[in-house]
Amino acid sequence: MLERVQGSAEFMDRLILDLLAFGRTARAEIELGRVDVSKAWSIALSQTAAQRGQSQAEVEAIGPMPHVLAHEATLGQVFANLLGNAMKFVAPGVRPQIRLRAEDRGTGVRLWVEDNGIGIPAEMKERVFRVFERLHGASYPGTGVGLSIVRKGIERMGGRVGVESTPGEGSRFWIELRKVDE
Repeated sequence: MLERVQGSAEFMDRLILDLLAFGRTARAEIELGRVDVSKAWSIALSQTAAQRGQSQAEVEAIGPMPHVLAHEATLGQVFANLLGNAMKFVAPGVRPQIRLRAEDRGTGVRLWVEDNGIGIPAEMKERVFRVFERLHGASYPGTGVGLSIVRKGIERMGGRVGVESTPGEGSRFWIELRKVDE
């Protein structure tokens, strides 16, 4: 009984922290400026260091990375949430492999965070960005807020976010932001 109480209390703590993060992302004043994508990626790597160690994830960034019009801390949080999901949603016994790459799109940049995870069914691709939406229930831990933070953060920076995925073949999340000249 005590284990159930402790587990529930820990879940509520994670949920409250995630909701506070969502609230900050949705309402905090953010000033957009020139952000080095590599630096925001480094912030995310620092935030996810413990989880990367536990999962033994292979993480790489295929450069060079551009500069975008963004808010550095928000972009770092977006990357951290995408990294966290990529490390969490893998089949049992699979070592997560995650890659960041950039694609020039004229005035914009599409940033791809690709993984070798369990994938997302086509009919769920839009739903994963909704608050409290969890596709795998008790199979994988989480609160269902992480990808909502990703979408809200990117929208607040004037960008767009989406996902390409096939069940069993991993996911490719993309972020589009305005490019800033070097």
